[in-house]
Amino acid sequence: MHKDYVSKFKFAAAFGAALLLAACGDSSEKPAADDAQQASTEPATEAVDVASKTQGTWGPIVYGDPNAPVEIHEFASLTCPHCATFAKSYFPQLKEQLLDTGKAKLVYHNFIMNRVDIVASAAARCGDAETTKKLMKVYFARQSDWARSQSPVDELASIARRAGISRTEFDRCVSDDDMLKHLMSMTQDAVKKHNINSTPSFMVDGKLLEFKSFDEAIEQMVEAVNDAG
Repeated sequence: MHKDYVSKFKFAAAFGAALLLAACGDSSEKPAADDAQQASTEPATEAVDVASKTQGTWGPIVYGDPNAPVEIHEFASLTCPHCATFAKSYFPQLKEQLLDTGKAKLVYHNFIMNRVDIVASAAARCGDAETTKKLMKVYFARQSDWARSQSPVDELASIARRAGISRTEFDRCVSDDDMLKHLMSMTQDAVKKHNINSTPSFMVDGKLLEFKSFDEAIEQMVEAVNDAG
């Protein structure tokens, strides 16, 4: 990403002192907590009044019936390869077994890991909830293309344009200080309230899962949901 383009997004105002960093966990083995880079100890990002917002998608993103009795929480980064693997190869199975049946809902939390990540996350939230879900699916599916390109922002904007978001709208969304602060606040909450230190991480009804593979993670989710029912 070109430095002059990054400066346009006013990252300093949105990030406070520094970005929070975490490890992108391997799909076959979760890293130990002390192997992950710990979050910054700087003061928390100022909270944003999301209830007053009328444009864009704010707060966690809910998949499945909002009234489902069990909550599965996912903490993930759009630049994390293993998060992309889960989204492409394992989320459909989770959706079929637990979300489509109404047994559970998945609540997605952005966990920001770097500057490209926050641009992608802000861009994905530029439209309504359904547009956001569609765009996140494509961003994960094509992660290896845009994340490794010489101009990730331009690639992200090109993908967003196919979802009906113009370049002007894209630029406005990814330079929205309130959205950037909101995404960082979401990340800080995950660290401080739930001790999240790697992505993707999952919680079922408040319990953080420990797993060595995504197959094991889904087995634990199904078992926990069935036990709750």
